[in-house]
Amino acid sequence: MHPPGQDTEDAVRWWQAYQLADSDQVDELRERAAAGDEHARQQLASWLADRGRTDEAISVIRPLADSGDDVADLWLARWLADGEHLDELRQRASAGSYHAVHELARWLAYRDRLEELRELAVQRLLPLGWLAAQSNMNIVRLAADLGDDQAREHLERWLGRMRERSRDGDERARRVLAEWPDGEVLVSGK
Repeated sequence: MHPPGQDTEDAVRWWQAYQLADSDQVDELRERAAAGDEHARQQLASWLADRGRTDEAISVIRPLADSGDDVADLWLARWLADGEHLDELRQRASAGSYHAVHELARWLAYRDRLEELRELAVQRLLPLGWLAAQSNMNIVRLAADLGDDQAREHLERWLGRMRERSRDGDERARRVLAEWPDGEVLVSGK
């Protein structure tokens, strides 16, 4: 329970911070953020990021993320990944930040860094289901290799479709199968 009027005061502070950001009154936002106004801090960080000043936005939002603000943690993880601040992103992922784990995994997946994805899964930071749900079949194969039965089934269906298309003359399917290691579902394992 909040004392009467506290929710209203909070809403007013949010609206004021929003209006300051919308009218580019950054100095006022900075002053309010420095005085402890979390809404001003969040709006300032967003304003900075929107203008490509991501490193500044990261510095501004980090204290909120560190204090447990879920939205700030999400923004920070995204900005760290987008700016390729991987050391901090990895530290936050190891410390248990849900958003850092997923942004790191997204970054790694986009670059086919399968061994690092494997490590995240082996450390139980990243659920196998996340790997299994990807559209990149090499990542799905990794999940299958690590024991995810749904990923194995997904891969078997996909390989079956590729084989069928190849038999029907689909040149792309032939290339995919030619590049697929061993034509098998698992790299190692079962």
